Amino acid sequence: MHTLLAYTTRSARASRPDEFESLLPIGLCSLHALLRSREIPTTLANFSNLTNRQVIDLLLQIKPTVAGLSQWTHNRHATLELARLIKQTLPGCTVLLGGGHATHQAELILQQHPEVDLIAVGEAEQTLLELLDALEAGTPLSGIPGLVIRTHDGILRTAHRQSWPDLDSLPFPATWLHEAINVNIPLQTEFLSSSRGCPAACNFCASPAFWGRRVRYRSAHSVTEEMLFIREQYGLTYLSLRDDTFTADRRRTVALCQELIEKRATLFWNCQSRVEAIDRETLEWMRRAGCECVQLGVESGSPEILKLLGKRIRPDQIRSAANLIREAGMQLSVYLITGIPEERDADRQQTINLIKQIQPDDLQVAPLAYYPGTALFETAVNKGILRQDLFETSSDEAVLAMRDGQLQVKHLLSRTARYRRSCSMKQLLAIQDKQGYSAVTAMQAGDAYAAEGNLQRAAEQYRLITSKEPDHPWGWLLLGELFEQTNQRCKAADCYEQVLRLVPRNRPAAEALQRLKE
Repeated sequence: MHTLLAYTTRSARASRPDEFESLLPIGLCSLHALLRSREIPTTLANFSNLTNRQVIDLLLQIKPTVAGLSQWTHNRHATLELARLIKQTLPGCTVLLGGGHATHQAELILQQHPEVDLIAVGEAEQTLLELLDALEAGTPLSGIPGLVIRTHDGILRTAHRQSWPDLDSLPFPATWLHEAINVNIPLQTEFLSSSRGCPAACNFCASPAFWGRRVRYRSAHSVTEEMLFIREQYGLTYLSLRDDTFTADRRRTVALCQELIEKRATLFWNCQSRVEAIDRETLEWMRRAGCECVQLGVESGSPEILKLLGKRIRPDQIRSAANLIREAGMQLSVYLITGIPEERDADRQQTINLIKQIQPDDLQVAPLAYYPGTALFETAVNKGILRQDLFETSSDEAVLAMRDGQLQVKHLLSRTARYRRSCSMKQLLAIQDKQGYSAVTAMQAGDAYAAEGNLQRAAEQYRLITSKEPDHPWGWLLLGELFEQTNQRCKAADCYEQVLRLVPRNRPAAEALQRLKE
């Protein structure tokens, strides 16, 4: 018995999916790592951007008896196309769907799509283990919690599946990633998760319905070990923690930062959080441990729209959190939502005014969209505004709350573009004077000097890292790039070689050395 775990973003769109859309979900990588750790024959594959002929050739080569496909709303049709192709190529293969969209539309999918045999609901590690055992033994599936299955009597939802008891006991998702098919390893391994769930209940988000309202955390030690593993195994020196609210447990956040410092991880990283879940002390530890950017779900500057979205935050809290992040010497990135039916010009102006006040380094705007499992969608269905089978009848990857949602996004981006601004050199130097040295602040100050064309001052900041922390690869990497830019090839090569002594599998340094040789 061989299991295929697969993801695809192939769709009817003329354009190819971007590299981030083509990333494998972390949960699918976790399932792969779990099966591999139990020595269960498994293949992990990303079928995005492959032709049907290429997919068929791989299927005939792998010959899976079970195919687990990760289905989310944006790739729902592409996943079903893949399921049909699998059934046509290998009629005896059991096709299992999992993921956010499949979880919340399970009965509807099984009613309308015979190419799908069954669906794993929510967190699927234990469910998949028990399912494979049952299929191999030929025992009934109805006794396995966490499944929705097709029977002679109709669609059956089995008992509720309890969450995996100890997240630390799961193998790191990236452990066997090097074996995967058609995966961008450097980009894929940049993203990791240290918890499951979110303490909030925003109306537009399906996280609570998928994970449950209780947030479960991995220990600081487990997360540190994973970050060090990725550094050593894949050569990465920059990581992104994709928890819904990374700082929800502030004591664990501080403990993680302290361990990263103690273990000399010497990484830069970013995270997502909420405005009411950060404080000055936690941010200080994060900066010292290498956090260079915090991303906040701001969504709107209008109190009425924030309430409508179920955010349970106020604009004054947003301003306070933004100031704390700036004062800590980290970059600020914010997410906004527009294209909301109830949003008026006055609400949008309040958002623009807020962005003018907090001046983030980076700003991402998305149109409000319906997703199954969200309060927004369920309310619209109950009111008769939308049909339950909306996602079956719509071919759009994202079903927007307003037809001109994308136009609203462009409009808001154009009106806020001039207010995006990095910390000034004066601010960065003041942070250094007040809080002392940190690699994060020195890197940002060096980058700011380089942007101004003052390469001598930039080099001084980068050398500050190499003198204070000779084992920190970023100081050498930044100096190497600066020397290469100014055609000081021998000095650049020396810096890149130093990076590789510290992180032997670091791809940017290896590629730079090769470039210099050419």
